[in-house]
Amino acid sequence: MRGTITDWAEAWLLDCRARGLSPNTIGYYRDAVKAMVKVVGDKPMAELTADDLRAFLVKSFEDGLSPGGVAARWRAARAFVRWAVKEGALGVDPTGKIRPPKVPEADLPVVREWEVKKLLAAAEMGKNPLRDKALVMVLWDTGLRASEVLGLRVSDVKAEAVRVRRKGGAVQWVPVSLPTYRAILAYARAERPPSDHDALFLTRSGLPLAYDGLKMVLRRLAEYAGLPPKPPHAFRRGAAVAMVKNGMPSYALQAMLGHKSPVMTAHYVRLAEKDLREIHRTASPVIGLIKRQ
Repeated sequence: MRGTITDWAEAWLLDCRARGLSPNTIGYYRDAVKAMVKVVGDKPMAELTADDLRAFLVKSFEDGLSPGGVAARWRAARAFVRWAVKEGALGVDPTGKIRPPKVPEADLPVVREWEVKKLLAAAEMGKNPLRDKALVMVLWDTGLRASEVLGLRVSDVKAEAVRVRRKGGAVQWVPVSLPTYRAILAYARAERPPSDHDALFLTRSGLPLAYDGLKMVLRRLAEYAGLPPKPPHAFRRGAAVAMVKNGMPSYALQAMLGHKSPVMTAHYVRLAEKDLREIHRTASPVIGLIKRQ
């Protein structure tokens, strides 16, 4: 069909919904295409050029987005354009001429084992000690995304695993340790309020715990523990680093984290390698030898 960028974008988003992509992903895709149209105009899709896309990237930087933010916006725009090429809207793929924005490696927040110990102790100080303890243990034991933890239902819990609804609609049973299972069970039996909702983690009023609520719980626990607050995703990074350091192979880590590609898993492995380098600085046999001379 002939049409403008917006016309093709609507068709693409419909295809994304048909493939079962999450509403959050589709919303981000929509925002990225809208941002592109603001820069290049709602021209016929067939007239989109590599220079148009370069201008979009430049404007994204000028708007104050971080390199990571520009790269994320670019991935969405590139996915759209490549889909349009396959659908026949463009004769040549203009994204092939563009190098992705360079993202400097940043020190992302990571929750450490000693911090988890303090957070678990701090959970005893709150009004929902069993829920908060179970939340921290699930986050740390599994490396699940915040949305996956909040999407757990009571019926998703078994003695050795929890049933997780992954991004894109996939369902996976993810292993949990016996202490984590017992923490979930203690909360479900003694503290979870009566509710018509089947979500596992609830507020005190019986409503499903939302993302903002989870952030508030973690912020409050950090305050009680005397720690700087860290976002829920820092638990995912910390859990992944701990699993690698404890000997988990990268292919198993990929399955635990629900990554479709090993590329993203490799990022977590690099985090663990950086961790090991820091440990080696203090544990190096050569440094110890020199100090003893």
